Amino acid sequence: MSSTNIQKTLLLVGATGVVGHSVLAQALAHPNVGKVVALTRKPITPHPKLLNQVIDFNAIPEEAPWWQADAVICTLGTTIKAAKTAEQFRFVDYTLVAQFAALAAQHAVPCFVLNSAMMANPKAKGLYLRTKGEAEQAVRNAGIPSVVIARPGLLDGQREEFRLGEEIGLIASRMLNPLLPKRLRSVKVDMLARTMLIEALNAEPGAKVLESEVFQSGTV
Repeated sequence: MSSTNIQKTLLLVGATGVVGHSVLAQALAHPNVGKVVALTRKPITPHPKLLNQVIDFNAIPEEAPWWQADAVICTLGTTIKAAKTAEQFRFVDYTLVAQFAALAAQHAVPCFVLNSAMMANPKAKGLYLRTKGEAEQAVRNAGIPSVVIARPGLLDGQREEFRLGEEIGLIASRMLNPLLPKRLRSVKVDMLARTMLIEALNAEPGAKVLESEVFQSGTV
């Protein structure tokens, strides 16, 4: 489905991560995007269509002109290793996501697109999938008219942070991809980002979950 010809303003949270970086690059190049507001902890490379707001994520501004956006794309995420504690992991992957969804609803942002994870479930025993599931639940319950939840599998993209387990998994996945069901194949980051961007621009009413196989073909 093609997006409209009206230029839109997107609010991007998580622009410095592997998925967010790709979303940002594609959004800045897209003719239907007039402006991208990227909320970051540190300044990022300037662009004519980019408004980079450096904020304190421990005290998210509740009143700011940049909340007047057509959609929020949230690609926040960390790992236990990087976060160092389960509490800090939950702060990034659940608390911040829930806060951004609540504030987006408060400011009548019509669409929220969240990057989650395959098999996310608020009742899962493991911390990672349970936290992702709870974050999904928070976004669904925020009262935003259009909600899209992306659940990719193993991400195939260049990370700044080296993750040995993921690298081993990716090598195996690349070799086995042709033999695996689509839902179990690794997902190209650029394809995931493209799909999320299209969904944000389309902003169809209701809640939608995109499982990992969707990102193999890029069809939505």
